[in-house]
Amino acid sequence: MMRQLGTILLVFLVILVLTACQPSNLSKTKLSDKEPDGSNKPAIEIQGPMTVSQNPLFAYVGEYIYLDVVLVDGRYYEDWNPSPFMGRNWQGSFQFLIRDADDHILHRSDIENTFFQQVNQFFDLSFADYNGDGDIDFALGQYGTSNGNIYHLYTIREDHSIDKLEIAGRQELFASGGSRNSIELQAWGDHGFELDYYDNSIGKTFTNRYTWENNQFKLQETSEK
Repeated sequence: MMRQLGTILLVFLVILVLTACQPSNLSKTKLSDKEPDGSNKPAIEIQGPMTVSQNPLFAYVGEYIYLDVVLVDGRYYEDWNPSPFMGRNWQGSFQFLIRDADDHILHRSDIENTFFQQVNQFFDLSFADYNGDGDIDFALGQYGTSNGNIYHLYTIREDHSIDKLEIAGRQELFASGGSRNSIELQAWGDHGFELDYYDNSIGKTFTNRYTWENNQFKLQETSEK
């Protein structure tokens, strides 16, 4: 009798050990929360527009309208590992949206996804008439390098549409010293602006100066600061 009881207990212990070695459902759940690259960044898929920049335009156009930058398709996640995008992140497809005080949409347009696809902070845009045509302009930026960021210039037309302003001979502007997603360019001459950038290959800062010619901004001169 004692021998049979001992055998039963031994079998029971073996079953317990084998069961403990099996992967649990909890482990599978945690793995499903990870990114495809294995990093621990649980993401929330975006179900509707999320505003990352909201800008009243009354001071510039005399109308109670707003220019928003909104994430319309993508995800939100947090990554607290040291990196240029450390912290809270909104990633995906963004749009410009102009609306009135009653939230009626006056204009909506996509922002080039190859240029602007991720932000990790809320931000305000800066406005000025850089080319002297009477319409207000602004720069939208994205992380470039540790030395500066890249920017595209846009203008808001009288009919509330938004157009990109061309830069002769280049796709974008590179500048140091501004915020990642917005920069206030310094006026230069009657219809131009200047910006600074740092060249880490020689350890010096330079100033580029642009003027508006033939429907585009053209680099006129560069000087060491």
